[in-house]
Amino acid sequence: METEQVDPGLIREAYLWFGNAMFAAATLERSLVNATAIHRLAVAEKEGRELTSDPFAKAAKAGIDENIKKIKVRLEQHPGLEDRLVEAKHRRNHLAHDFCFHRASDLFAARPTGRLIKELASDAATFLDLGDEVTAISRVIMEEAGMDIEAADKLHVALVEMAKQGE
Repeated sequence: METEQVDPGLIREAYLWFGNAMFAAATLERSLVNATAIHRLAVAEKEGRELTSDPFAKAAKAGIDENIKKIKVRLEQHPGLEDRLVEAKHRRNHLAHDFCFHRASDLFAARPTGRLIKELASDAATFLDLGDEVTAISRVIMEEAGMDIEAADKLHVALVEMAKQGE
């Protein structure tokens, strides 16, 4: 039985989309880290407490589940968001730990490879959209706490520009 050969370009595209999906998942995870840290800063400020540790470093060491729990009070204001974040975490874990083993056979034929590419492109879009939703929550927290959003935006733009210049 002769099998159809898959265009190597299609295989490269599948790997490209896998990388895009994993990058988008990492971006979502960082959005959760930032939201958790900003929430912690805002609560400390409101209670008149001074933090003794870096909230960003602490949140970065925590897992996705823990960060979701820490901002649960904020997520409850957005019906379904917590569930979608948990689903995204499961999908991210599948991509990171099981995807290549379970889906490698899809790269042996054009039709499954095409479906795989669509699936990964959808994953990337989902992760980025969720990251945007979490970032919007962070901005609300910052506004409520009287934090300087304009300065944060300028810092973000400067960091992106540095990255573009390879610094």
